Amino acid sequence: WCNDWQNASIIIPVSLVLNLSVYFGEWPMTTKRTKSKDETKHEAILKSATRLFLKQGYSNTSMEAIADDARVTKQTVYSHFTSKDVLFSNMILALSKKHTPSNALLADSDKPIEDVLNEIGVALLSMLTSKEGLAATRLVIAELHQHPELAKRYYDDGTQRMVDMMAEFLEKQHKQKKLHIKDASSAAACFFSMLKGRYYVRMLLNVQSAPDQKEKESHVKETVEHFLKLYGRS
Repeated sequence: WCNDWQNASIIIPVSLVLNLSVYFGEWPMTTKRTKSKDETKHEAILKSATRLFLKQGYSNTSMEAIADDARVTKQTVYSHFTSKDVLFSNMILALSKKHTPSNALLADSDKPIEDVLNEIGVALLSMLTSKEGLAATRLVIAELHQHPELAKRYYDDGTQRMVDMMAEFLEKQHKQKKLHIKDASSAAACFFSMLKGRYYVRMLLNVQSAPDQKEKESHVKETVEHFLKLYGRS
């Protein structure tokens, strides 16, 4: 069943590219500073675009509407985002920041791999089951025929990129003799497939409500236990 991940309804909201970037060496800056007016406008435009894209869809949202909603000129919007496609991609990346796990996790080399995988899994599941993440996925599916390029970008920058990053992480764990993995990409895909199985598709179809924190942690714990039976060192 792990090998069926590519044929299932698996669309990971870019997820995780930033969601879990801390696990792959992309450590965020900790120094606080005052935002410039330019940065404030940039965030306002992105916030308006996110709201309108998720509410009205990609096709029904114009750059003019985004400018009006953000209370800036259309020229200002284009000075920050050269096209609607670029703005859409930035929206997806921005959404992923909301569920970033602790960046101190891998600083402790003695941290058990089970604990690391549990924290990664909870962060990933939180993104997948978030209102914004599900709305973004539904948006891409709805625009599939009219804007197929969005789906490809969404998959390449989200699902495939995250599988690649997770595979790199698992490969490192294999080299450190914490896991026994012959094919890291297959193992990463298997982890995602198991993690999404109970909730994602039903939530995407709006036939199940989001799990609470306790339910997510329980599901992730079970997933990690099964994963370690497959790839853990005895």
